[in-house]
Amino acid sequence: MTHKRKYFQSLRASPTGWLAFTFLASLLQVVPLVAQISRAEQMARALAHVQAQEYDAALRIFQALAAENPRDYEVRNWIARVESQKGNYAHAEQLYAAVLAEQPHNLEAELGLIDVISWQGRYQEALNRLRGMYERDPTNIEVLLRLGKISHWNGERKAALRYYREVLALDPNNQEALQGVTLITSETRYQIELGYFYEDFDFVTGTNGQYAEFIYTDNLRNTVRGRFHYQNKFKENNTRFALGVTHRFFKRTYVSGEAILAPTGTVVPNQEYSAEFTQGLHPTFYIGLGYHFMNFRVANVHLLTPLLNWDLHPKLHLFLRYTPARTTFDFPRRSVWNHGGWVRLAWDTTRTFSPYLVFAVGSESFTGLSADQLGRFAAQTYGVGTAIHFNTRQGFRLGYFFQNRSQGHREHSFSLAYLLRF
Repeated sequence: MTHKRKYFQSLRASPTGWLAFTFLASLLQVVPLVAQISRAEQMARALAHVQAQEYDAALRIFQALAAENPRDYEVRNWIARVESQKGNYAHAEQLYAAVLAEQPHNLEAELGLIDVISWQGRYQEALNRLRGMYERDPTNIEVLLRLGKISHWNGERKAALRYYREVLALDPNNQEALQGVTLITSETRYQIELGYFYEDFDFVTGTNGQYAEFIYTDNLRNTVRGRFHYQNKFKENNTRFALGVTHRFFKRTYVSGEAILAPTGTVVPNQEYSAEFTQGLHPTFYIGLGYHFMNFRVANVHLLTPLLNWDLHPKLHLFLRYTPARTTFDFPRRSVWNHGGWVRLAWDTTRTFSPYLVFAVGSESFTGLSADQLGRFAAQTYGVGTAIHFNTRQGFRLGYFFQNRSQGHREHSFSLAYLLRF
């Protein structure tokens, strides 16, 4: 009797040993089948996690699959894609570059790398890569769509239209290209706003005024604003001229500045200068800091404005500002801090109707000047309004504000404006 037969006889003599052996043998038979379907099952689970935005859970599965087979480029591209969706752009770039080092023309890696580069605002670099791919294959729809989209982001409207139309020549029903052409051809760069406002006080005679504002925007990268404002307030001519510029760096970094001049009067500042920096930490969440200088006849005011803009929902937008102000008087020479702030909630209910609510609070004390003129008061302001768009080019703005001042004073104001885009 051989050693093998003795071993099997001893297993049969021991029920526990025999059960363990048969279980192990059956497990070894199943392992090849599990290995055969394991990747498909794990990919399905990982993609379900991606769909649910459970990126860490998806990464664990993808990384395990990549460890089993380092040449599984589909999985490695998914790892890079998920890292980019988490906002880890630099790491995603490295992962895509590693795939391209082994497979120089891996299409998914090339397109993924271009997406990551463009999301960081490096549009020209992304376009250079896309043009190289276009030379290799001018009929690749994915390349053409990205050329259209990123050219549009980069302010190259004519080039974007050409690429979208090349897509439609290949696929007349391509929805992304159709939407791109519609967006570009309906896009307006200029806006004129003509407004009227009325202010009613319970302690002095009411007043009204008019304004005209002109805005030029270049695909949200550069915006230039000019404004003329006329009002006769407290028996003074409060005519003002304003010029402002905003520039977008990268994808979510904005810098703006504005200058306002009022040649005569003491009710409004004679000169105002402001600058603001805003940084998007997320497509829906921005923070920033502003500085505003106001020069009155007898005082200078410096305001620092921490700010927050938050899209609570794609159609619901929250704006918060804190406005501490340091006022320095000429005679007597002294300074005082005042504090204030405001919150605005805007709701884009439909394409034609966008109501908003405003609440502001603050106090001012300009010693030596008439309280009636410059408002030595503490106040709470409540506002409501809406924008009404008849179409993509015309609309109205309506606004109503109520201010509850110290010493029992009240103010009501109403505004109406007409918008024209072209």
